[in-house]
Amino acid sequence: MSDLQELMVGSTKIIALKDGDLSIPKEILLNLDEDTANKISDENNQLTINNVNAYLIFKNDKILLVDAGCRDLFGPTCGFVHQEIAKANIKPEDITDVFFTHLHPDHVAGAIDKDGKAMFPKAEVSVIEDELNFWNKDNFDDVEINGRNFADLNKAVIRAYGDRVKTLSNSQEIISGVYPVPLPGHTPGHCGFRIDDNNNNFIQMGDVLHAPNLQLANPDISVIFDVDIENGLKSRKKAFDMVCNDRIICSGGHMLEPKFGYLDKYGNGYKFVPV
Repeated sequence: MSDLQELMVGSTKIIALKDGDLSIPKEILLNLDEDTANKISDENNQLTINNVNAYLIFKNDKILLVDAGCRDLFGPTCGFVHQEIAKANIKPEDITDVFFTHLHPDHVAGAIDKDGKAMFPKAEVSVIEDELNFWNKDNFDDVEINGRNFADLNKAVIRAYGDRVKTLSNSQEIISGVYPVPLPGHTPGHCGFRIDDNNNNFIQMGDVLHAPNLQLANPDISVIFDVDIENGLKSRKKAFDMVCNDRIICSGGHMLEPKFGYLDKYGNGYKFVPV
């Protein structure tokens, strides 16, 4: 029996795929209060753990994959998105569309193999135009985070899919009933996605949330992966407020188990309530 988590949004089916899990080093977290910082130690990483997630969306004759996981770039605890796709009885050639919420390595690396060959041979790939334009530049520094190595990987992915790559504005449909949710800051074109189907709604919040056990309780906590930390903070609070106030089922690129639920206000932050 498959351990995949599914959600129906009207007639649209979503399957959450767990590519793997990671523990975030304390050093990448920003705006930690002293009490929280003291709780985080090398011996207890549960506060800083996250999952790397992708999503399959089934609508009419379309099978959309949102994000593609890490491949082998982040060690042995990640890179399982293709096994997850197989669990859903889907072959790579069955996937008609791929959408990247943004072009960080843990979201795009699984779209190509080590030789740079496309892993989804029939898929059309969609990327927000601002995101593609940002990473297509040639002036990146040789730094570990948001540097030349990230840009080179992105260029390899785009090159592998060639004329099957299309750019989207923030208001264009990805496939019928599935739309980007612009949440800039983490990267310039970073977004989540939403599904609207027969008055049923769902929002995936992208990467506004990297350490759910910390950032839900204190949304002011940020990460150094954000290209624009101030805008990333604004987008995180916007996303949390939106799904909480409108009572929308949500998930995220690094949401822990279970994957689908609501956000409720809890003190100065939020708590996740599974569906």
